[in-house]
Amino acid sequence: MNRFFRTENGTVSVYLILIIVPIFLFQAVLIDFARIKVAEKETESALHASTRSVMSSFDQELQKRGLYGMGLSQEASEKLLYDVFVQNLSGSGSGNAFHFIETKAVDGTLRVTPVYTLASHVIFEGQLLEDMKIKAPIEYTLEIVDKFQKSGVREPFQIGSQFAKESAELEKLIEQRESSLDEAWQNAEELHARTTNFHSYYRTRVTELDKLAAEIGIHTVDEVRGEISQVQENLRSLSASIRNMDLSLASLVQAGPEAAASIRSLVEAKSRLEEQAGMLSQKLNELEALVQKILTYTSLVISTKLEVAADEKVVLHLQQVIEPTLRLAKQQNEEIRIKLTGVRGSSMQGNSAAYAVFQHVSLIGDEYFYQYQTSIAGIAALFSSFRSAVESVMLYTSVHTSMVNQANDSYLTVASDFHAKQSPLEKSRMTTNETTTTNKQTQKNKIQAIMDQAKQAIGGCTLTSTQSSDSVTYSKLQGESGYYQKYRQVNAQDSMIGNDVAYDIEKAEPASLRAMDMLGVLNNAAEVLRDELYVNEYALTKFNYRTYGLEKDPHGNPKVSNELVDPGTHALVNQEVEYLLYGFSSCAGNMASAYAEMFSLRLAIRTVEALLDPKKELLQIGSPFLVFLAAAAQGAAEALVDMNALVKGEAVELSSKLSSSVLKLTYKDYLRLFLILHSNNTKLMARMQALHELETGIDLNQVTSYIQANATSEIRLWFIPQVMKLLDGTGLLGCKVVGTHCQMNRAAVVSY
Repeated sequence: MNRFFRTENGTVSVYLILIIVPIFLFQAVLIDFARIKVAEKETESALHASTRSVMSSFDQELQKRGLYGMGLSQEASEKLLYDVFVQNLSGSGSGNAFHFIETKAVDGTLRVTPVYTLASHVIFEGQLLEDMKIKAPIEYTLEIVDKFQKSGVREPFQIGSQFAKESAELEKLIEQRESSLDEAWQNAEELHARTTNFHSYYRTRVTELDKLAAEIGIHTVDEVRGEISQVQENLRSLSASIRNMDLSLASLVQAGPEAAASIRSLVEAKSRLEEQAGMLSQKLNELEALVQKILTYTSLVISTKLEVAADEKVVLHLQQVIEPTLRLAKQQNEEIRIKLTGVRGSSMQGNSAAYAVFQHVSLIGDEYFYQYQTSIAGIAALFSSFRSAVESVMLYTSVHTSMVNQANDSYLTVASDFHAKQSPLEKSRMTTNETTTTNKQTQKNKIQAIMDQAKQAIGGCTLTSTQSSDSVTYSKLQGESGYYQKYRQVNAQDSMIGNDVAYDIEKAEPASLRAMDMLGVLNNAAEVLRDELYVNEYALTKFNYRTYGLEKDPHGNPKVSNELVDPGTHALVNQEVEYLLYGFSSCAGNMASAYAEMFSLRLAIRTVEALLDPKKELLQIGSPFLVFLAAAAQGAAEALVDMNALVKGEAVELSSKLSSSVLKLTYKDYLRLFLILHSNNTKLMARMQALHELETGIDLNQVTSYIQANATSEIRLWFIPQVMKLLDGTGLLGCKVVGTHCQMNRAAVVSY
């Protein structure tokens, strides 16, 4: 045994075995590894080819509208995926031929998973952009915007918009100031009336007190009442004496003729007593009347003091109302001054004749407020002095009466002087305001009359469809469970009907001001993103609008749509873009909004033109808002003429006075501008999706445009599967060893 281990026979053979076997194993593994990698590439290529084949079966109806979605059912798509996948694998060839790879599909492992549908706004927008990039109508939109910017209207629009804004702001300040001054003068008039009445009343009262004081003299109630008691006692004594004399006379009469002398003497004595009693009775009456006068005097003195104190509160209350109102008016006047300083220092002032009106705006000097406030304070102070004078007097002697009357006259003198000086100023101010207000109302009435005509001319619905058919169609679009709500909810968005944009031509003043605001927005139109412009152009090319079919080409022939599906054949006739813009559930609502906004824009442009040459007499009035309203009234009349042409499909020049080059726009062009102004792609796309489903009957939520395909193939290992299995967990193979085969799982993602 020892010898066996020590002998050197066969050493070379063993050595060769140790060298060759690893080399063989390495070669075997390398060959299978190479076959696996080739099989992986083949599988991936086959899966991509089969996935593209599935996606090539797109819906023909949607394709006509620029949309691509898979037109096969789930079962059909998986069958097609399997067939194409198998055909692209090397294992599908002849069984007798030698195949280095011979990759085969594993049954039951192929599946198609829809990932995104056309209901997704991200996918939907992506397809719109691709469709419009190919057709490239965006350059026309950019050309319009570019011409709009270069036509020279930018500065006039900015000036017009700024003028309207500044005139409205100044008008508000002026109205506030004038309202404060009107309120102050109303209370000042009341103060004057009150002080006049007070003076007359207290003049009479003081005269009465003076008269009573003269009659009473220095007597007191107690003193007079003592005298009354004494007189009454004397009267009682005299009455008793007279009664006794009557008894004596009766006795003497019975005595006979001899008592005649005594009777005569008693009668004379009785007469004297009766005369004395009469005098005492008269004196008693006089004393009682004097007591009554003293009581009346005392009552009048007390009531006068109370009344003067109460009337002083009335005067002070009016002062407390007038003075804060005047301070507010003064503050508002200062705000007007600051506003005018800013306007007059603006660089725009020299570019518009209308700005001259700001030079005539009325500013009230500080002296006006100073005199006003000091006069009111003086009246109140003098009335308080009058109250103090009344409080200090108990007995109205001639000196006291003169003092009180003088105090009473003092406040009336100041009040009368103030009223005499201030009344003409206030009447002139209020007359001017009334004239201006009347002129403004006249202009508003003119604008309103034209707007009423415009409302009557809106139309656009009854000519092309019936109300009942529209109602059914809109119910499908955005009824209780309409298409619009569905696509909003799919994209996790609120399903509110309508739009944030709502133009109306109901009231002249707000409609005119809002129209001018549009000019500022238009000046920024070129800043809209290109993608948004593509989406807008898709809306204008795939859907109809009011003047669709009425517009003509340069040769005077009706324009013809180049789309595969003519928008003129849609269920919503000549109103789809308006619906996309405003989103109301009726033709009338959408048409009215489009007409109102278009009218507002034309009104704004025509108003700016009128502001370039305002009427001189209006400038002198000093009311910027009146100048604006007059320009708006003129602009409204011209805007109505423009609208009559636009709704007929005719092109209207943007402005003959403002632009340096001719730029004519049609109804469609204005819709294009409004789509830019009110860019809200999420609502716009949901409405477009709803219209597509309305026309095709295809639920875009079921139309796949982005899929993931999964497939498993296998290749038979030629050499030592156990060795390959050792490499299974290393990640080098890219497949999983199952028995004598290596299986490869692959996924492919494809979208339109």
